[in-house]
Amino acid sequence: MFPVKHETMPDGSSPSAPAQTQRATNFSAAPSGGPTQAHAREERRTSASDIELVQLRKPEAADLSASTTSFPLAGAQEAGSVSSAALFSEAPGELPADRGYGWVVVVASFMINVFTIALPASYGIFQAAYANQPEFAGASSLAIAFIGSLGSAGLPLFSIPAGRLVDRFGSRNVCLSGAVFVGAAMILASFSGAVWQIFATQGLLFGIGTSLSHIAGISLLPDWFIKRRGIATGIAVAGSGLGGLMLGPILRTLISQVGWRWTLRLIGIVGGSVLLVCSMLLRARTMRKSQRGMHFSNFRDSIFLRLYAVAVIHSFAYFVPFFYIPTYATRFGMSEEQGALLVGILSGSSGLGRVVLGFAADHIGHINMLTMCLTIATMCLFVVWPFATTFGSVLAFVLVYGFFVGGFVCMTSTVIAQLFGATGSIATVTGMIFNGYLFGDLFGAPIAGAIIDHFTVVGADGSKNTDYVPAIMFAGSCFAVGSILLLTIKYSVGKRRFFVRI
Repeated sequence: MFPVKHETMPDGSSPSAPAQTQRATNFSAAPSGGPTQAHAREERRTSASDIELVQLRKPEAADLSASTTSFPLAGAQEAGSVSSAALFSEAPGELPADRGYGWVVVVASFMINVFTIALPASYGIFQAAYANQPEFAGASSLAIAFIGSLGSAGLPLFSIPAGRLVDRFGSRNVCLSGAVFVGAAMILASFSGAVWQIFATQGLLFGIGTSLSHIAGISLLPDWFIKRRGIATGIAVAGSGLGGLMLGPILRTLISQVGWRWTLRLIGIVGGSVLLVCSMLLRARTMRKSQRGMHFSNFRDSIFLRLYAVAVIHSFAYFVPFFYIPTYATRFGMSEEQGALLVGILSGSSGLGRVVLGFAADHIGHINMLTMCLTIATMCLFVVWPFATTFGSVLAFVLVYGFFVGGFVCMTSTVIAQLFGATGSIATVTGMIFNGYLFGDLFGAPIAGAIIDHFTVVGADGSKNTDYVPAIMFAGSCFAVGSILLLTIKYSVGKRRFFVRI
């Protein structure tokens, strides 16, 4: 007798008993000599898809408070349980995964990253322009800088409600709302005559918009990709690196040619329009019913807490090299142009790492790759940067560090999907993890700056001698703690086996 497939009807009910009996009779009518090879393949396929459809169509059965439900699934091939691919596997009548329209979603997510990650990261160009405007003459440098901090921190600050909105109303509607916020924020900022108005528009409203659009785009990718999830996510998040390289020169040219007000208007129109088009391209591949509530029970789960702690701790160090490589370079006799070039190479290397390591992760395991990336980045901070005092040695540091820290950025969302995809509320859980970046994004670089200031000695002739090593050790220590936490997650998910593909 072949196994009978227990299907779930669209309304959530089970098929009638006569229908089940009829299917059982049909299966039992196989030749007495045993099943053919085609029947055998169907048997194996049916047995696997039974489990997959239960996971896919009844996510409410998953208990987030019990790690035995979600986490062993991540190491299925080695642990003998359901593969994490089953969480997003194809159901009858659905579009195929890993091909076709999924790559359209990748392109849309790529452009979303350009205007939700790269654009706020380019705020320093606006900051330099605002500092020279008579409208903001009475504002301190700290007040102007905090506008950009709020714009960047808006993503983690509003990521939890953004994720919940995506799970409830769909990626397309939420991304569309984000497009409206982003466009309106930049256009309204162009009419500002005081710092508080820039703060409310380019800071607060813009941060809300980037959070809505980014979470909508990044959380949809695991639905479309199973075997190629790493490379697809890597290409999508590479938009932030490539966008940063493009937007910097564009913004400088626009501000010098048409002024900061028209630059804001043009960026608002273009950015809002691009995000609007991207939102129209977003669509779900599978129909997954999300659980109700905000899933705060996750904070009682050991593995979720450790992954959230990784997000919190590593974010304090992530931007330190990006912010201080230029001044570090001039400290050791390099020119300002060389310092700016090193930052550009750091961003480019990060973008390359997201694609290459995303592809590699599909073969060696996403949790393995996430752990390896942060561990190697930690070693770069401890072993390479403190001893890099020439252009060539600093170049080597930014190439290696940027490559692996880019892979870490790529792998975060794929690991979230791998560990928590069974909940059916992947956007909500993604938003909760991304919320961990909030305090590090706001205070990480300022803390490193305060450490640098503390270890700066001013000579009698007014010359400064700055020791960057304590700040580098601070960044390295944050990454080291994050690496240890990831190793414990790998050990737990791999069922206490270290050399396992997960």
